[in-house]
Amino acid sequence: MQSRIIPLEYLKERDVMFWLPPGGRGNDVWADTWIVIAELDVTDAGPVLELLQDNDIGGYVAKPSRRTGAAAPGRQLYVDREQYTRAGDLLMLFLRKKEPSALPAGATRKPPRAAPPVREAKPRGVRILVTAAKIAFVAALIGLGVLLAYYKGVEFTSNLRHTPPSPAQAPGLTAPGP
Repeated sequence: MQSRIIPLEYLKERDVMFWLPPGGRGNDVWADTWIVIAELDVTDAGPVLELLQDNDIGGYVAKPSRRTGAAAPGRQLYVDREQYTRAGDLLMLFLRKKEPSALPAGATRKPPRAAPPVREAKPRGVRILVTAAKIAFVAALIGLGVLLAYYKGVEFTSNLRHTPPSPAQAPGLTAPGP
């Protein structure tokens, strides 16, 4: 990739957007840095630039730089990097409002997804029976856990009387004295 080094005193002589592709057009809104956000159809470039200008977002549209002989069907849209998210939202609103006939050749919109089939509700008696079966299953699991704990000898009660160890058993004391 090649880069050009331009002395600072020459920047005064150049246009603000001298680093953007030549031959494009802007919407006369200032931007420090630019970023490509989309490739638009040629007919959409003007309305999108006006939309961005109305919302005070810098925009620039230029022909994409491609190899010689390659077809360039659209235009690249550059926007102010600081307002990239707002520009993306506006662009999406613009594209959603387009008619299906305005889509590029060969592009088709997917039909809306069909609603999922409505399941019939179970009768009240069946719902009560299913809920009772779930409760019985959980109770059986708890009972099985208590039975296994009893069988293995685990005690669930705690010793309420706490007796402190005798001084002879206390750690760190070798010869208790007065």
